[in-house]
Amino acid sequence: MNLLRSIILSMLASLGLLAVPATAWAQVISGEQNPHSSDKSSRADAASLQKKATEAQARIHANKDDRAQLMRAVKTNEVALAKEVLLRNGFTAEDLENAKISLRTGGGNGGEDEIEISATCCDPKEITIQRSLEYLTK
Repeated sequence: MNLLRSIILSMLASLGLLAVPATAWAQVISGEQNPHSSDKSSRADAASLQKKATEAQARIHANKDDRAQLMRAVKTNEVALAKEVLLRNGFTAEDLENAKISLRTGGGNGGEDEIEISATCCDPKEITIQRSLEYLTK
């Protein structure tokens, strides 16, 4: 079907009946999409994913049980448990599908334990959950 379409478009263009810009012609032959439109959609996807991460972080901070579960998931490096908490707090299964989930512990500035959730998109999609630890001084 694509071959037939290419032949017809080629014939029409050679007769001057069809004006096809070179870039559009290359896209027709190769089957590629406009890179600018995919760039805009990936930026929108990234913004949407980060918004969900920020909202989930606020919900988890407000829910003592989810916060404790996520802290435990980070401490024990249990990605499955972290996914459960994320699903309950605004992420969808599609958001988490094929996403790399990084659970990190470390740092802190002497306050109480905090959870930070950030997300980057696309190729690869990554969700990072960072637990900052209270520094204990004697």
